[in-house]
Amino acid sequence: MADLATGEIVENYKGLLIQYCQERGLSQPTYTETQSGPADAPCWQVKVSYGDRVHETPEPIPGSKKFAHQVAAQQALAEITSRRESFLAGDLADRITALPVSDAALTPTLTPLEVPISLVSSALTIANERLTTSQPTRYRTLTDAEFSQKLSKLTLEIVRSLLKTAEKQEITFQ
Repeated sequence: MADLATGEIVENYKGLLIQYCQERGLSQPTYTETQSGPADAPCWQVKVSYGDRVHETPEPIPGSKKFAHQVAAQQALAEITSRRESFLAGDLADRITALPVSDAALTPTLTPLEVPISLVSSALTIANERLTTSQPTRYRTLTDAEFSQKLSKLTLEIVRSLLKTAEKQEITFQ
C-alpha cells in the first residue's frame, strides 16, 4: 500500500496495473500529471489511461511524481477490483435497466424458468473463489483467462438450460 503520510510505497502498483493490462491484451497504462503547489513541495493531479478507462486521482498527491503515479495506479487497481466484485456479486444496476411492462394482463401468464441447482451452485463457487482471492494475482489458483473461460462455459450451460426449459414450456422469445 502507498502511504500518503510517509510517502512510502510498499508494493509496485504501476507494475501490477501493467500486468493487469498485459493479461487482457490492453496497451500499457499511460500517466498524465499536472503539478500544483510550490516547486519545493509539489502536488500532482494524475490521470491514468488504460484500455478504454481513465482514472483521475480525486485530489492532488503530495510528494514526488513517481510516488503520485504509484498512488494513482493503486487507486485504479482498487477501482478495477471494486467493479469486478460488484459484477460477480450480481450488481448490474449500471449496465442493465429494467424494461417497463406495458400490458398488466401479461404478468399472470409469465412462468418462471428454472435452472438446475448444480449450475447455480457451480457459478456461486467460481465467483466466491475469485472474490476471496481478488488481490494480488500471484495468490490466485486461476488466471483471469482461466477464470473467464470457466465462467463463460458455465454461463452457456445456464443459458442452454433456460432455453431447453423454455422450449418444453413452449415459450418463445421475440
